Amino acid sequence: MKSLITLSTLMLFTSITSGVMAQGAEPVVKALATAEDPTQKTILVGRAPAGGMVITFELEPAKTMWMAMGKPAKWMSHAPGKGEVFHVEVKPVDPRSKTRIAYADVAFEAVNRDNKRTVKLALHPMWGGSGLHYAANSALAGDGSYRATVTVNAPTFSRDIKDKEMWMQSARAQFHFKLADGKLVEVSEAAEDAQK
Repeated sequence: MKSLITLSTLMLFTSITSGVMAQGAEPVVKALATAEDPTQKTILVGRAPAGGMVITFELEPAKTMWMAMGKPAKWMSHAPGKGEVFHVEVKPVDPRSKTRIAYADVAFEAVNRDNKRTVKLALHPMWGGSGLHYAANSALAGDGSYRATVTVNAPTFSRDIKDKEMWMQSARAQFHFKLADGKLVEVSEAAEDAQK
């Protein structure tokens, strides 16, 4: 039994440390066989281990969100703004329990390397067809090759004492995608160890 616990602990440590080392790493580019239109369906842009979690980034059609807005907060419909045709969606997951990580502030930044424009978004916690995720609508910054950074800040939930060190630092993952005529033609190769 003792060797099983040691092996389990070693596997968790390896998972966490490999995620930390992967933070900020340049993603491997994957050319799509055919251009995919994220204004028509959900497209996986990438999946990467970072800071003891696995971060999935997808683009899909912009959508109206039901949100608490204003002061005092009032629940209301929030339609996509002018030109907002993309819904940026991020799913941070605990690889051990396969549970989505809640109560985190999630930020998205994408730099279009061709026109040098930058998009910064605070992603809202949201519930939808795929369950808990963090999202915002965006126009992005036109066609071009993007370097995107997703930052998942330390979640604010309490932890079991044995897990007190988990996710106490921000996790950061890098992604690549390329838009041509508004369609995805390149994405990030999903990290092998993050697909499980």
